[in-house]
Amino acid sequence: MAITSRATDYSQWYLDVAKSGDLFEYSPTPGCITFLPKSVTMWTRIQKAMQEKLDRLGVQNVYLPMLVPMSFFEREKDHVEGFAPELAVVTIGGGKTLEEPLAIRPTSELLFCDFFKDKLQSYRDLPMLYNQWVSVLRWEKRTRPFLRTAEFYWQEGHTLHENRPQADAFALDILWKVYIETIEDVMAIGGIAGRKSSSEKFAGADTTYTFEPMMSNGWALQICTSHLLGQGFMEGFGVNYQDRDGALTHPWYTSWGLSTRSIGGIISSHSDDRGLIIPPKMSEFQAVILPLFTKENTEAIGEYARQIARLIVGETASEVPVHGEYFRALVGAGGKVELDLRDARLGEKITDWEISGYPIRIECGERDRQAGKCVIASRITGEKSIVTLDEVVATVSRMNEEGQAKLLADSRRRLEENTVACFGMEDIGNAIEAGKFAICEWDQDPEFEKEIKEKFKATTRCIPFEGQFTDELLPLTKEGTVRVVVARSF
Repeated sequence: MAITSRATDYSQWYLDVAKSGDLFEYSPTPGCITFLPKSVTMWTRIQKAMQEKLDRLGVQNVYLPMLVPMSFFEREKDHVEGFAPELAVVTIGGGKTLEEPLAIRPTSELLFCDFFKDKLQSYRDLPMLYNQWVSVLRWEKRTRPFLRTAEFYWQEGHTLHENRPQADAFALDILWKVYIETIEDVMAIGGIAGRKSSSEKFAGADTTYTFEPMMSNGWALQICTSHLLGQGFMEGFGVNYQDRDGALTHPWYTSWGLSTRSIGGIISSHSDDRGLIIPPKMSEFQAVILPLFTKENTEAIGEYARQIARLIVGETASEVPVHGEYFRALVGAGGKVELDLRDARLGEKITDWEISGYPIRIECGERDRQAGKCVIASRITGEKSIVTLDEVVATVSRMNEEGQAKLLADSRRRLEENTVACFGMEDIGNAIEAGKFAICEWDQDPEFEKEIKEKFKATTRCIPFEGQFTDELLPLTKEGTVRVVVARSF
């Protein structure tokens, strides 16, 4: 499959990379896709990394129903106004019209409020720290695989705390210690951390925190959010508890989520015109081995390729099918390595490997077998080395580590080099049209946000926290103003 040049048509390039990389198939269900094994593996790696961090914060997993009584939405007006256009509603069950329609879960604040109401009695029950790994459904008019689909997968966390400072601190812990650490360390994506403006925050929230990376076309991607919801939901659902002085009061509520939209961020941030690039920490296979066969040595070269694979994953590795007759994997304590056993030209195999996105390829032919060597190449750094068998494990490990680090460094560099200080609407317009982030001083007048939407089809992405590169890029000159990042977004 030919891949459209990114510079020619970004949207088509993105679709070509995702499709040729075997990440998804289109579904007969409107607005939905089928996640293929490769994208499921990527999501599983994200889950694993995040779950370890959530465990350290004391968060426990639960599962709440996917159907929400419509009457629940009437109790929190800001919330229902935010989600009403996206609701899919079930009106028939078991062949009969339901007495009360049920919305398919767009998010779970409302059900969690009802759940908390029954569990919370006293301050001794706090904090309550819960998370669920589920899918949600939001009826989208325009969809794009992973970045915006009607059904997507995510985690959503919901916690209760005694007071605002504790709730706010936890929401920020989630942002920094769970989301940003995972996004940078595992997904190799850099971004700007900050809070959303009043008009861009989550419906019903007190404060919304976010991390905004720059994709390779200069647009922003809201890859995660963590919300201090305050007490509004608690009041609406009558969630209260007996405090330390014996009085009834409402707890402080947070919610937070990261979804499979992050896979779209990986595609857009890292890939190139040759195809998909998967960060090594998210790759199912540490390497793909491409044996080069001739009629006389098919069996010997195949066994040599397996010998190299066992060096990486362990001598007791088992061989399993991947897809089709000619693709196998060796799976052991050291991980997984794929074998491309097709009797095809090396150039064809290399092209397919580049499209696949896997980080390392290993080539071996008859000359390599006789010399006890192989060729190892990195999809990310472009390095290509001839090594002995004794050097295989260390070389693969080093190339993967260097590849992971390069992707993050490239992402951060793109962001910092293409975020520009602006001092008026003309500057902002020029920056947006050039595919850059604009950062400017803002008095938080909402008319500014209306104007940039109308003129440039852009939005405020975040008000950056201090301590980032944005501090020096735009020193503040007036009392009461803030820095704000303006960009187009997915």
